[in-house]
Amino acid sequence: MLSPKQFYQQLRQRKVLSTVLAYLIIVWLTLQVVAVVSQLLVLPATVGNIIAISLIAATPLVCYLAWFYQYQQGRIQLFANPDGRPHAMFGSRQVMVLLLIFIFSALLAYQYYLLSRPATPAEPLNLTANSIAVLPFTAKNPTENSPEPTPLKNSPELALLVNSLAEEISSQLGRTPGLTVASANSGQVLSAQQLSVPDIASRLQVASLLTGTINLQDKQLHIRVQLLDGSNGQTLWTNQLQRQLTDVFVLESEIARSVVNALQASLPQDSSLLDLSANASTQSADAYISYLKAREQYRLQTSEAMQQARQLFEQAIGQDPEYALAYVGLADTLLLLSDGSKEFGIIDVDIATGLAKEYLDKALIHAPQLAEAYAIQGKMLELQQQFEPALTAYQKALALNPNLAVAHMWQYLLLKQQGRYAESLVALERAYQLDPVSIAVLYNRGYEQAIRGQFIEANASFNQLLQDFPTSPMGHAGLALTAFHQGHLADSLYHWQQAYHLSPENSYYQQNYRGLLITLNLIELEPDLKTNSLYRSNYLLRIGDTETLFNEMAFYLAARPEDKWLQFEAALYQMLLGHPSKAVDLLLQHHSSFSEDELFAMPMCSPAIEIAWALQQNERKQQADKLLVRCQQHLDAAKQNDLRDSYLNHLAARLAALQGNNELALQQLHQAMAYGWREWWTFYDPILHSIPTKQLAPLRQQLENSLNEQRQLVLARAKQLTPAKQ
Repeated sequence: MLSPKQFYQQLRQRKVLSTVLAYLIIVWLTLQVVAVVSQLLVLPATVGNIIAISLIAATPLVCYLAWFYQYQQGRIQLFANPDGRPHAMFGSRQVMVLLLIFIFSALLAYQYYLLSRPATPAEPLNLTANSIAVLPFTAKNPTENSPEPTPLKNSPELALLVNSLAEEISSQLGRTPGLTVASANSGQVLSAQQLSVPDIASRLQVASLLTGTINLQDKQLHIRVQLLDGSNGQTLWTNQLQRQLTDVFVLESEIARSVVNALQASLPQDSSLLDLSANASTQSADAYISYLKAREQYRLQTSEAMQQARQLFEQAIGQDPEYALAYVGLADTLLLLSDGSKEFGIIDVDIATGLAKEYLDKALIHAPQLAEAYAIQGKMLELQQQFEPALTAYQKALALNPNLAVAHMWQYLLLKQQGRYAESLVALERAYQLDPVSIAVLYNRGYEQAIRGQFIEANASFNQLLQDFPTSPMGHAGLALTAFHQGHLADSLYHWQQAYHLSPENSYYQQNYRGLLITLNLIELEPDLKTNSLYRSNYLLRIGDTETLFNEMAFYLAARPEDKWLQFEAALYQMLLGHPSKAVDLLLQHHSSFSEDELFAMPMCSPAIEIAWALQQNERKQQADKLLVRCQQHLDAAKQNDLRDSYLNHLAARLAALQGNNELALQQLHQAMAYGWREWWTFYDPILHSIPTKQLAPLRQQLENSLNEQRQLVLARAKQLTPAKQ
């Protein structure tokens, strides 16, 4: 057994080290030749890898052989000891060791070859739909002494940027021709539910997802973005950027442009990011933070949060009077808070639209190609009853950004209001494709299912809305409407009450809740209905106190003689429980002042049908028939969309009665009852008085029985909730 010193002396004597060094030089030269030849002959990289690995793996063999052999006198011969002893023999034992070294080297070479092979390329990303969603960024805020992230509550500015970056990048990507961009709002909701990347991509129906991390230190932003394959979450592309907080808008543009470049192969030829929002942002960090806070409140979608958003948008404008996006946000908030919006109405519509126009004009001066500004402009014009200009504004917004889901949503609502049902459903479907986890989209999609009799699907949509947005009243509002369309008034009342409790300043929920109490004659559950000016007339009508009702209406009419809607309301009361002749006079007094859209408002085609009745009573048949024909056209258009709406059947019954077709009128009344019609005043309607009382009696009894059943159900539930007396 040789000592280390003796072993080293043997290595020198046998020239093992010099031999190995010479071998390695030869290997290096060989690899240089192989590299050149491979390029010239266009050989696969695998050939060079195999040669290199084989030569290097052979080094242990060279070392072993160099121990026994040396190059002397022009030939290779066994090593001779310096003391003159016989040459060392290379016998069977040495051959066996050599074989073991060879096997070990070969295994080592093969293993290294496997590791050195390029990873199997991932399946190409399926971007046939050219689709992407931007998810909220993950906030990283390391302290000076620790690399661990600190809670976001310690960095409110960073918390605000998490969602805002996704929104703004989505908005910019949405302007790219041929690229479908899911709404950032939907991505935010699903990310908060901590779903996996494939699950999020599946629900949003996109092929790729953009996300990343963000770090804010001393007003300096550090961002790392990742493009992920939606099918498996694999990272396809990454990029890192650094900017000052005041340059965040430039940073967002750079990220969007980088993503478009990365996806260029999947987009139509010559597609590029269209920078249409220049000068829309701000150089004021304070104004930007105020804007982010306002957007955070806006996302909550309650009356209370919207008022907070208004104050914060105004604060941002105060900090930078040229901040175009803040003007747009403020105009949007004011319109949603107006009385013309049934979701959040608490501001007079004329005041809201006047202010909104002022703010939108300022925004468009600074950013004339801002798609969001034109969408808000469309909503403003709609509230001002300028429907065609409103549609033009929506089309302008979508021309600038075809992925602007809210513009599709508002377009749907306006088209539906105009009776253009087929077009409206196309717009709603597009809104759902872009923003499938939106409160408004889910609500309206569920509503469309409900009015088509798809009650299981509608309840699923509204329950999904409740699951995604448990603090939003909209899920309960949808369930209330679905129950109402089935005639389940007790369930409808419960859900309206829940919606009202979640947003107590929302007049729409309050009106529906209290309106159902009056329908069910449950005034005792809300005693203030007797004195509340908004409900007193309906209360007096419901209990049959016509003397008080008509006296009070006479007072209101004397105070506002030119109010056409007040005239119409008074006429309705006279039609149901008063004097038909007075109803006729009231209906014909200002009927010419109604616009076309006001006159034929669906689904009841009212006040046109009441005016047609009045004209018939006044023996002006030709004028009445013109109105009835128009109502019939609107009804036929509505029925072409497979609507199962009791209001349409009730309208069909009234039209048939006015046209003298009592058989059809009865048939449509039966259908209306089957579809949930439960209005207590139905058989007080003089339009139906042409039908013999005997034929109406079964339906009248059915209605009374149903209302009584629902009333008792509400009282039983109220009793269960009342603490038992000790």
